Amino acid sequence: MPIDPELRTYLDETRRHFDVVAERIESRMQLIAEGVSSLSERLDRVEENLREDILRSQRELSAMIKFSYAELERRIEALETRSAEIEERVRRLEAAR
Repeated sequence: MPIDPELRTYLDETRRHFDVVAERIESRMQLIAEGVSSLSERLDRVEENLREDILRSQRELSAMIKFSYAELERRIEALETRSAEIEERVRRLEAAR
């Protein structure tokens, strides 16, 4: 059974319209894929920079803790020396009585 020429025209136009829409969708999907790829690369760079910043901060913090510990150690030793001197003075004073 032959297809009505009007129906054939309608089907051909519908097909052309569908092809145009499909091509537009394909083009947009390509743009989205490129955007996702670009974002992924940027995210990788941000992640690497963040990792470097964290490691640098850890090193700086470690250095600060070591410095603080050394300073506290020095102060404790000074206090212990001063305490020993005071104890010696008290012992001498008590012995002189």
